[in-house]
This record gives sequence, structure tokens and C-alpha cells, in this order.
Amino acid sequence: MTRTIFLAALLLTLIVPPAFAQTADPVQQVRQLEREWLDAYEKRDSAAMQRIVADDFTIVFPDGASQTKADILAMLERGRSGGRPSPRFTTEDVQARAYGDTVILSGRVITHSKRPDGTESRQESRYTDTYVRMDGRWQVVASHLSNVKGK
Repeated sequence: MTRTIFLAALLLTLIVPPAFAQTADPVQQVRQLEREWLDAYEKRDSAAMQRIVADDFTIVFPDGASQTKADILAMLERGRSGGRPSPRFTTEDVQARAYGDTVILSGRVITHSKRPDGTESRQESRYTDTYVRMDGRWQVVASHLSNVKGK
């Protein structure tokens, strides 16, 4: 009987956490992951970027250029060896929509960086990021940026 209770408790330990994780608020989870993603850019953290960004990820910039996950990882490596300070990112007016295993965030992202002459630069863009829950975890699969006029 003790063995049966032990096995039942073990099964509950293995089953309940994933089920609980699935019921947590997806919007809240993705908003937190979005901040972690921006932090990974700021810290040039390749391990975090590997975890957050899907292998087939693509970001499209206002000029039509795009980057893949591999491009981003290479950029982080160049940044670590280049010695220039990392930009800082803030978001504003973020709206979230959840559709099952997909969450779409849209809002404004402000990039704060230092120019080579030491002066501060500020660039504002509108963004749309698409996150999908795959194998029990959220990853960003697509992103699109548009310039904000006059900013």
C-alpha cells in the first residue's frame, strides 16, 4: 500500500506542474518573456536568445531588411567583441491578444543608444511580435518593426 501511495504521489509530481503551467495566464507569461528578450539584446546573452527565439524566427525592419535567429546570434557575438555599449530598450502602449497557443504583442519600442561621439540617440518604432507555445514553452516566431514618424 505504501508503495502505491508513493507511486501516486510521484505521478502527481510529474503531471501537475506541466498542467499548472498550461493554465497560467499566457499574456502575462509572454509579456515577461518579451522583457527577457529585450534584456538578452541588452546583455548580449546568447543563451537567453537561444531559449526565447524560435529556430525559424524572422524579424522584418522598416527598410524591408530582415534577420534570422542565426543573424541575431552572430550580431550578439560581434557586439561582445566590439566593445560598444549595448542599446537599452523600453516598451510603451503594449497591447496583447491571445489565441490559444499564440499571443500577439503590439506596441512601441524605444531604443536608447550611445553614438560614437558619446551623445544619446533615441529611436521609436511600432512593433508586432508573435509568440507561439511549442513543446510547453513560449518562443517568439516573428517580429515586424515600423518607424514612428517624427520620432
